[in-house]
Amino acid sequence: MDVRGGRAQRTTGRPGLILPVWALHLDADLDEANLAWAALTAAGMVGAAEVDGRAAVYFAQRPTAAPLPGRWERVADRDWHERWRAGLTPVRAGRWTVTPPWLSTAAADELIIDPGQAFGTGDHETTRQSLDALDGVALPERTVLDVGTGTGVLAIAAARGGAWVTAIDIDPLAVAAARDNAHRNGVTIEVLAVGIDDLAGRTFDVVVANLDSATLIASAPALQAALAVDGLLIAGGVSNVRGDEVCAALERSGLRVQRAAGTEWSLLRGERAGP
Repeated sequence: MDVRGGRAQRTTGRPGLILPVWALHLDADLDEANLAWAALTAAGMVGAAEVDGRAAVYFAQRPTAAPLPGRWERVADRDWHERWRAGLTPVRAGRWTVTPPWLSTAAADELIIDPGQAFGTGDHETTRQSLDALDGVALPERTVLDVGTGTGVLAIAAARGGAWVTAIDIDPLAVAAARDNAHRNGVTIEVLAVGIDDLAGRTFDVVVANLDSATLIASAPALQAALAVDGLLIAGGVSNVRGDEVCAALERSGLRVQRAAGTEWSLLRGERAGP
């Protein structure tokens, strides 16, 4: 994916490979752990899960300095993957229920998402906010770009809503997961292993970018350029503390921006006005 600062339940290990790993059990949930995601990643994190409101962060080797206080436990690689998988449950967001394949009931409102090694299971506030926002947009016959698609959950929701969808991500694991999930949900999506700068010259009615604050700031001009006249940007992954900063960057690029603050994350809507 493009850049993934501050994200929960991303796995970076290889299922089925049995290696000794370390679990750091936190007195905090995944949303709180997200605030230290960059430090956890730098320390060698290979995955994370939440059980009963408490997060466990997994490492292939125990780091010399713990990024967060907690209790260490040595486990096997297969153990943490099973624990992570067991922690995934159906999540309601907008009119959708995001459901892992092994829990699917084939209900009409399901988005069946196997996360593989990509971000986007519906359990995180930023994904729910983005799905809620998409739910309020008239999508039939409109073009949608999903930037940093991860599992493809937002792209699939847009396609299920009747849009023509292009999804992009620079992470090959995410591209594979998005293509698999699109097939799993019976939708056709153009999934490309490129960054937004590689789409210069193409414009879309709606651009969805559930990234992070720093990436949205850096990408603001490209996001504005990807919008058709009177187009709508839905931007997620914005921490509340950096909401004003991201709004300012998008406004400098020429968008009119509205911000809705959630518990820890803000959802931004940017409009590209016509001449």
